Amino acid sequence: MFVFEQDTFIESFVSELSNIQIRTVEPELVFGKIYDFIGYNQVDEKLFRHLVVARLAFPLSKLKTIEYLYRYQGVILDLNTVYRFLDKLNNELKEQVEEISYNHTKKILNRNLSIVFYDMFKGSICEVAT
Repeated sequence: MFVFEQDTFIESFVSELSNIQIRTVEPELVFGKIYDFIGYNQVDEKLFRHLVVARLAFPLSKLKTIEYLYRYQGVILDLNTVYRFLDKLNNELKEQVEEISYNHTKKILNRNLSIVFYDMFKGSICEVAT
């Protein structure tokens, strides 16, 4: 009904694109800002950022995460590289990541933290205020 020249131009431009020419950047724009805001950018590992953002945007297996990173971010990874990094994360970076997470949680909850333990066998809840 109402056709504008600008709309026609955009339609012709988009119709010439193929999937290989399109990269998804929105997860990095959104989750990357959250990642930085929390303070995880203090972890000096680029792979950590890729894995965190990819798992938030596409929460499936490690193999599917690798496929996602290649397809949408152009990042080439081997599954063994991911497993070796997870070992490093557990052995070397765990305390730093936990501290960043804890400090951010304290900040957003105004230091009002409590822990809830749930006993799977007895079905009871025990809350511990900290």
